[in-house]
Parts: sequence; structure tokens; C-alpha cells
Amino acid sequence: MDSGSVARRYAKALFGLAVDNGKVEAWSESLGTLAAVLRSTPELAVVLADALRSRDDRQAIAERLGAALALDREPANLLRLLGDRNRLGQLPDVLRAFGELADAHLGRLRARVTTAVPIDGETLASLARRLSELTRAQVLLERSVEPALLGGAVTQVGSLVYDGSVRTQLEDLRRSLKN
Repeated sequence: MDSGSVARRYAKALFGLAVDNGKVEAWSESLGTLAAVLRSTPELAVVLADALRSRDDRQAIAERLGAALALDREPANLLRLLGDRNRLGQLPDVLRAFGELADAHLGRLRARVTTAVPIDGETLASLARRLSELTRAQVLLERSVEPALLGGAVTQVGSLVYDGSVRTQLEDLRRSLKN
């Protein structure tokens, strides 16, 4: 069985418990924090993926990680279970799958806006409100900066991309002048 389907199975099981306990939002937030920690600490991801660690080491790592983030009992149990079954390396995939299930359940969409220069919080909030109106869902907006855009913004909501970058407009103009 491929690791993606295994991760989805763990995520679905935890998500079912979250729904039953009315804790989808709370667990989504705490597991999102755990995912952010894993992204910002590559050394931790390497330690988690080390299949040569003993079962006791994996369990201790899972315990410390759950305690450090003050996870509720069930998400902490998931960490211990993954440690017991030597699947801590799949934790990022489990967290991603859980986040997708939680977002769908809570009526949220993830979007990414990329601009040539950093945008302020007020502009970001305004864009999130406008996208929420268009999609009729709560939009959680992540931002990134890519100077090569020259100006404007590229916004991705799911598989839909709104490209209002100066770079794209210049390329479109160049193509139209060639014809």
C-alpha cells in the first residue's frame, strides 16, 4: 500500500474522532501548528523519518512532541501510534490530509497570493474577503513574494489561478505584437 493512502487512512480515522468529539476546529489548529513546526525545522523531519530508531526512541519522540505542543489526547495518541508502527516519517502527509478534511468540513478554502513586493495586512484581509465573496467559502490566504512578477499579483484558489501580474501582461502584449 502506498504511503499516501496510509496517511489518508490515519487522517480519516483522526478526523472521525474530531467530528465525534466536536473538535475539528481545535485539532485543525493544533495540528496545523505541528505541521508548521515540521516545515520550519527540517532537522525534526529527518529525525521523524529515521526508520532505524528503536521503538522506544520513536515513542519518546512522539511523547515529547505531543507534550511540547500540548496536543489533545487523541492527536497525541496518533503520534504515539505512528511511532509504534514506525510511520512518523509519514506525519507531514497525515497532517496535510487531516487539514484537507477539516477545511472541507468547515467550509474553508486555502488560497495563495504571490506578489512582487510584500503586501500589508489590510490589503491581504481585503483580498481574502473578496475571494470569500466569490467562492462563498471562508478563504484562508497565504502570501508569498516573487520579485520576478514585477508588479500585480497571482492568486491561486484550489486549481483556479487569477494572474494579474505585470510579467504576464507584458508576455501577453509581446505575443500579441508577434501575431
